[in-house]
Amino acid sequence: MSTEFDTLTEDYNYERSGNEQPLTQAKGGLDWMQYQRIIEEIRYQPHWRQEADKHADYYDGNQLDPETLADLEEKGMAPLITNLIKPTVDMVLGMEAKTRSDWRVVADNDEFQDVAEALSQKLFEVERETRADRACSDAYACQIKSGLGWVEVSRESDPFHYPYRAAPVHRREMFWDWVAKEHDLSDARYVVRKRWFDMDLVALHFPKKKDVLSAALGRWGGNWITAATENATLANSFDQERGLTVSDFEWINPRRQRICLFEIWYRTFVKGKILRLPDRVVEFDPKNPMHKFAVENGMVVPESAIYARMNLSIWAGPHRLYDGKTDKKRMPYIPFWGYKEDLTNTPYGLIRGMISPQDEVNARRRKLMNLLSSKRIIADSDSLDTRINSFSDVIQEIARPDSVVALNPMRKNANGFKVETELNLGQQQFQIMEESKKALQEAAGVYQAMLGKDTSATSGFAINSLVEQGTTTLAEINDNYRYSRRLVGERLVELIRDDMVGKPVQVVAGDGPRKRIIYLNQPAQNPQTGQIELMNDVNRSTVKVALEDTPSTPAYRAQQLQMLGQVIQSMPPQAQAMMAPSFVEMTELEDRHELADQMRKALGIQNAGQDQQDPEKLQLQEQVQQATQVIEQLKQQPAMIAAQAKQAQVELDAQKAQVDMAKAQQDAELNKEMALAEIDKIKVETRKLELESELEMM
Repeated sequence: MSTEFDTLTEDYNYERSGNEQPLTQAKGGLDWMQYQRIIEEIRYQPHWRQEADKHADYYDGNQLDPETLADLEEKGMAPLITNLIKPTVDMVLGMEAKTRSDWRVVADNDEFQDVAEALSQKLFEVERETRADRACSDAYACQIKSGLGWVEVSRESDPFHYPYRAAPVHRREMFWDWVAKEHDLSDARYVVRKRWFDMDLVALHFPKKKDVLSAALGRWGGNWITAATENATLANSFDQERGLTVSDFEWINPRRQRICLFEIWYRTFVKGKILRLPDRVVEFDPKNPMHKFAVENGMVVPESAIYARMNLSIWAGPHRLYDGKTDKKRMPYIPFWGYKEDLTNTPYGLIRGMISPQDEVNARRRKLMNLLSSKRIIADSDSLDTRINSFSDVIQEIARPDSVVALNPMRKNANGFKVETELNLGQQQFQIMEESKKALQEAAGVYQAMLGKDTSATSGFAINSLVEQGTTTLAEINDNYRYSRRLVGERLVELIRDDMVGKPVQVVAGDGPRKRIIYLNQPAQNPQTGQIELMNDVNRSTVKVALEDTPSTPAYRAQQLQMLGQVIQSMPPQAQAMMAPSFVEMTELEDRHELADQMRKALGIQNAGQDQQDPEKLQLQEQVQQATQVIEQLKQQPAMIAAQAKQAQVELDAQKAQVDMAKAQQDAELNKEMALAEIDKIKVETRKLELESELEMM
């Protein structure tokens, strides 16, 4: 969740004193005292936002303050404004849109060329879906006007939107550690964003804090005291809010039911163990079996190091809503710097140097219009006929084109009444105003030729030289923009790689006949070790984000196509036939690839997609397919083995049941035979007794 920071600050050249406690990641995260210190630091940072707002107002045409407007109204003059800043700034912004270039992922070695190409293709999709170009353009506009713009690169919380987000952030929302020196704020201890949200949305994100925030919005009225007897958190929160140095209007709006959340990204430094792998450095995790195996077998030796960790803390006034560690190395906010003051590091843009010439142009135009409409009257005391008009009547009447002045026929001096105008001074004011216009453009590093206006240059080479000179003048601020735009691309690639790690991914790269499928994170057998490894492993790949050398705008492509057409016309017919299909593919036609293929077939030119591939690549692809089949078979084997084991268990149980039944039958037969034998024995004994009895009787 993003937040906004809109607190007014005081003009103070802040430096952190040495006796303050540094930010530390305590067991409970960012505590109340550290949070208070960050807020106090922000209050005493240089007050530059009011000046930045003024620069934006001058671009929008709001160039006269209330005092000047009241003075002009009192003098009866119109508030004339000639806004020269806007077209000058628009020309610079148009230059960015015309020369915009795409991101490109490049690999440090040939091993990960396919990974770089696949990530470039995925980055192009993310750039299109997140409208990252528009976000960078909006940040560039703020960079030119006020000196600082921001872009947020993060994941989208709404599951119905695109998974990633690249959005511009207004300068009034962002505050940062003022002692940071790096352009990307990689050495800043914290970055704060503050933004207002409706209470119902905050309650959905932080349901456990709903009671506390509702009580704060209600100014701790109602039955919260009764509820506090059952909930100790309410009582503690009330006591904490009583000691708050931030006033209520800065973080709650009871009438609108809105709460301002403070999103604080802060760095903490720890001393721990790291592992230096051949392609990267990772933090040693004793619970990771791969790390443990590598250390126990002497493959790598843990080293002690001091490194930074990124943490996130979210506050609503004095109430902490969330605090925890993150797996990110950099903050999701990218600054777009214009220029910086050498003494205070205060950011400013092009408009700062144009304000003084713009004020002079407006003042000269008002003065010129005043001179053209004003009249100077030189009259004797007896020159007017006071029965018809007075001097006050003449002053009001003389400015009208149909004015009437009645003179005294009995005046002593016939030339005692004169009306004069200062046309000569008007011409001088006009010349000075034109010089101020040129000074305004020169202050911004923009020349007449860049605006399409007439200049003293007559040849095309001279005009191009002036345009190139203006482009060179803007090189510093444009270089800062390219650096920040590259950082935006790197943040997007980080999100893409995090979602690809450990998952088999197929990316369609190329266009037309060169279209092919790149397999990422595909398991394959290493011919040297015989172990199953991931081919094109995204996690191990050493790739970087760069900007294309050539712009990707439609205007540039049209110009490139026109130049190529002129070159093809000067070629021999055989060469023209060879280049014609490629020329068609460079156009914007929907079926350009089909037309190019038909032209190649008609001319007997072999299709670029039908060229014989590298045998090593073919062998590698075959190995990848075989390994994929082996993995699929291995994945299916556990299920097959389980089914076979289950069937064997069923058969074993049936056989055991049969054995038990046969044994039971045998036991029954044996028992029957034993019973019969016992009966026979009893019968024999009985017969014996009978015989003995008979003998005795005899």
